[in-house]
Amino acid sequence: MAARKKNTWRVRGLDLRCSDDCLRRLLSEDDQGCADCTVHSLATEHHGHSQTATVSFTNGEATVAESLPPCTNHTGQYGSPALDDEFLGFTTLFAPPPEDHKIDIVAISGLGGHAFGSFKECGGEHMWLRDALPRHIVNQETGRPMARVLIYGYLSRVAASKSMQNVDDIAGPFREQLSGLTPPGAVARPVVFISHSLGGLVLKEAIISLAASSDADAERVRRTIYGLVFFGVPHAGMDNASLMTMAGKGPNRELVLSIGQTNSQFLTRQQRHFPGALETMGPQRREVFCFYETLESPTAVKTDGRWTMTGLSSILVSVTSATQCLLDTPDKQNHTCAIDRTHSEIVKFAAQDPWYDVVLQRLLRISRRAINESTAAAYHSTRSS
Repeated sequence: MAARKKNTWRVRGLDLRCSDDCLRRLLSEDDQGCADCTVHSLATEHHGHSQTATVSFTNGEATVAESLPPCTNHTGQYGSPALDDEFLGFTTLFAPPPEDHKIDIVAISGLGGHAFGSFKECGGEHMWLRDALPRHIVNQETGRPMARVLIYGYLSRVAASKSMQNVDDIAGPFREQLSGLTPPGAVARPVVFISHSLGGLVLKEAIISLAASSDADAERVRRTIYGLVFFGVPHAGMDNASLMTMAGKGPNRELVLSIGQTNSQFLTRQQRHFPGALETMGPQRREVFCFYETLESPTAVKTDGRWTMTGLSSILVSVTSATQCLLDTPDKQNHTCAIDRTHSEIVKFAAQDPWYDVVLQRLLRISRRAINESTAAAYHSTRSS
């Protein structure tokens, strides 16, 4: 048993036949008093073998089991469902019925971020990728939700990290798991990526790697990529002074150093290779859009042995850095938009948030164009064969 203080947990390995009621029953049968739970989402995972849920408890400090007993009504092939709060790898937050499923939207968090918590409203429980976006990305003809929404998590702790991984090390597992979104023989649906901060650099590195590969799986994956929506991504580096202090002499120092504003060989190489990598994605048009911050962020300081975000304020990622990947775009101003939030809050939207409305309209336009482009490409491919 493990004490947990976070408000949202992930339950993986649920049988495809299980319902919300099944999960609530499993949680209420736990002997640690977790009866008062809310099931926020229950969706078939991208691999199609099981379901994943997100849940919360009335008592935010409830002690819950690392695993749950199998559902007595539906015994899945994965045995006991597992419960965790790290959200590593892919987590499906919403999956429409197969007949309605037209597009995938995948969100990637940033440095030191949490795959789920990074996109949750400040001080609240609303998570727009789960609680709002699925019902707003709808088919114009049927009015039904058409987007499968997933998040991707990876470990990138800054302070007291024991990891020596660099951006390429993080991008490798992400790239390998992307092939699971479109297994061989499955319907190839377009993918729109949402990335925050370091997550955008991880995404770009994965695309560069896919472009360099002649493997059939890599080609299948890259041809599904249509939209890249960047939020505060430091294409040309960021103000990493306080992050370097946090990293100290730890093994992750090189990772933090590589995303700085001064003489980053990694960023220079990525800037050189990324445009060409995009051109290998396939015949249909790709869309890149950049949101950038215009509100200063407090930086990290250590007080009484604890790191807090109470230091001097700074724009962590400048507009120049956040939009650098659009240098060769003739109508650059139509592919950028300011959000008057801090670096971390640029992807945190509450219910009825006006900034969410701005982001939603852009995602709607990109998603609908992606579907049209993908349909047209499939038609021409059929005609040519």
